[in-house]
Amino acid sequence: MNAHHSEDIQLLERIKAGESQAFDLLFLKYYSNLMRFGKSLLPYPSDAAEDVVLEVFHKFWQNRKTIIVHTSLSALLYKAVKNHIYDHHRKYRSVLFAVIEDVHTELNTDYATPDQILNLKELSEELERLIKKLPEKMQVIFRMSREDSLTYQEIADILEISVNSVKTQMYRAIKFLKESYRFDNSPL
Repeated sequence: MNAHHSEDIQLLERIKAGESQAFDLLFLKYYSNLMRFGKSLLPYPSDAAEDVVLEVFHKFWQNRKTIIVHTSLSALLYKAVKNHIYDHHRKYRSVLFAVIEDVHTELNTDYATPDQILNLKELSEELERLIKKLPEKMQVIFRMSREDSLTYQEIADILEISVNSVKTQMYRAIKFLKESYRFDNSPL
């Protein structure tokens, strides 16, 4: 066990005992790094990272007596920020997938005709309809990858599953979407 980890364990024990000075030390120790991490996960500049980090610390204090650290305190905090940002995206971010981004890049809406823009909108709506048909777990993994731009490893860490499970779910999701799109849009 390294000094950093044992220092964090001692800090956690003091926080569990209700010592607010220990919580202040934890906050000062991790706040700026968690902010930088949170901002790196957001696809757009915003104050959302600060809101997320403050909410994570708030929940940490509220649940301090029941917190169990399996790996390290820093890993727990980073994972909490990542999960909170994922939840934030799921609730508030508009749906924009890699397929649509590719089509949009090709169209370049600054010069696109109204018909092309309408086709892009229809494609987006159709893709969303098909994604909603995916099994729940597969849908979550697909959205984390395509909407939130998380790596397979990050998704595996957050969901506590293997990277191979993530790869398999993504493969099946993409296969389903391609086949369903072709079938639904084929001429009679």
